[in-house]
Amino acid sequence: MTELVKIMQQRHSCREFLDKAVENEKIVACINAASLAPSACNTQPYHFYVANTPETVATAAEYCKGDHVNKWVGSAKAFVIVTQEHADMPTTLGEAVRKDFRHFDIGLALENFVLEATELGLGTCILGSFNEEKLKSSFRIPSPKKIALVIAMGYSAEEEIPKKKRRPLEESITYLK
Repeated sequence: MTELVKIMQQRHSCREFLDKAVENEKIVACINAASLAPSACNTQPYHFYVANTPETVATAAEYCKGDHVNKWVGSAKAFVIVTQEHADMPTTLGEAVRKDFRHFDIGLALENFVLEATELGLGTCILGSFNEEKLKSSFRIPSPKKIALVIAMGYSAEEEIPKKKRRPLEESITYLK
């Protein structure tokens, strides 16, 4: 088993964090790892907004809580708000230009982000439920931008890493003939 696979096995959605600030250098290292991900025509269609002061963390937590989800986010010590940016695809690509690859590109970048966070001893949880308008207003994120996802992060307070539950590989593979 490779070191990368070991990190993948350790990475999980952490929902309980220690009362310990996340060093800015570690957040930047995670964003750097994200920027190394491939993207269609190298468009890198994302931007990262970092909330890591007590005030900005409290604001982000407030707007990431939903009626029935994310009640735990108040224990996170940093948030990274990821916006979906315009992707300037070369017009020489013809039909491929009509496809929007930004969701895939952001997903690849976030996978790199959370794996680097795991390697650095941090816990993360990618949030898809949040109040986009209030986050954009509070943090002066230009209104035409779309918030794709928010990453809650901190040092995990969980006692043990939950065992991953995955279906057998045989159910996920079909060999073509």
